Amino acid sequence: MNPELSLKLQALYKLPVCITKEKIAEVLGIATHNIPPLVRAGLLKPLGHPGRYCVKYYSRDELAEKFQDAQWLNKVVAAVSRHWRNKNARKHARLAVQNSAPSSAIK
Repeated sequence: MNPELSLKLQALYKLPVCITKEKIAEVLGIATHNIPPLVRAGLLKPLGHPGRYCVKYYSRDELAEKFQDAQWLNKVVAAVSRHWRNKNARKHARLAVQNSAPSSAIK
């Protein structure tokens, strides 16, 4: 096992058993707003059945298991990249439609 990885796992086990998305983002080294796309991709699963706008808790032990899996980490990076690529594509498409609409309305 990579010594850096074992240090991160030790730090992970110092956290409470139920952790929030802020702590998960801190451990993974990504921004907090990237956690919901990971949940939608099925890479993270909240405990219980939280409501839509409720605070969601995640299992520290489940995350520790996944954290050791390089394939899972690759899927996390791919899911975050895919989310932002799709979001930016939607934004550019919307801007293109907005920019083309006024020029045709001027005629």
